[in-house]
Amino acid sequence: MSVLWLLLGLLVLTASSGSSSWGCCGDIRALHTPGASCGIGRRQGLSLCRVRASERLAEIDMPSLLRYIIRTVGQKYCLDPAVIAGVLSRQSHGSNVLANVDGVGDGVRVVQDPGLYPTSWISEALVSRLTEVLTVRIKETQRRFPTTPDQYLRGGLCAYTGGPGYIQSSQDLSCDFCNDVLARAKYFKRQGFE
Repeated sequence: MSVLWLLLGLLVLTASSGSSSWGCCGDIRALHTPGASCGIGRRQGLSLCRVRASERLAEIDMPSLLRYIIRTVGQKYCLDPAVIAGVLSRQSHGSNVLANVDGVGDGVRVVQDPGLYPTSWISEALVSRLTEVLTVRIKETQRRFPTTPDQYLRGGLCAYTGGPGYIQSSQDLSCDFCNDVLARAKYFKRQGFE
């Protein structure tokens, strides 16, 4: 019986220690990103640019992001939950209203009685659909430019809003959407989105 407990303990240890960098697209903590352009911050009423703007917008959105849904979907699609949270944060434009992206968001916030349920615009179906679109874009980038998992992720993020034809060369692997999402994802990672 003690061997069973030992194996169970080792499983828990390896699962918790490996979760901080899991995903099929590399470790986002190692990726360099300049963050959001100054225009993104200004549109949201911030006088901040780059990583500071991305982190502030992520901080604003964090209470609306339901970690257990994001983690479940991340496991299903082998994508770091912090990246999913970064995409959701970017798509919400610093509020609780999700922008219509690739026919996924309906631009309407779900309103519930805050006394009974947490108020959120996120559902597992919505997060799954957004993540599915992103993973398709990542795989398209991988087929066209077989390089590294980090570059697949960058290409997938750029193609997420630009469409599959957006990535024409390795120079297209850095776009404002990608840089902002990665900066937000790194912030979410530090806040425990794993």
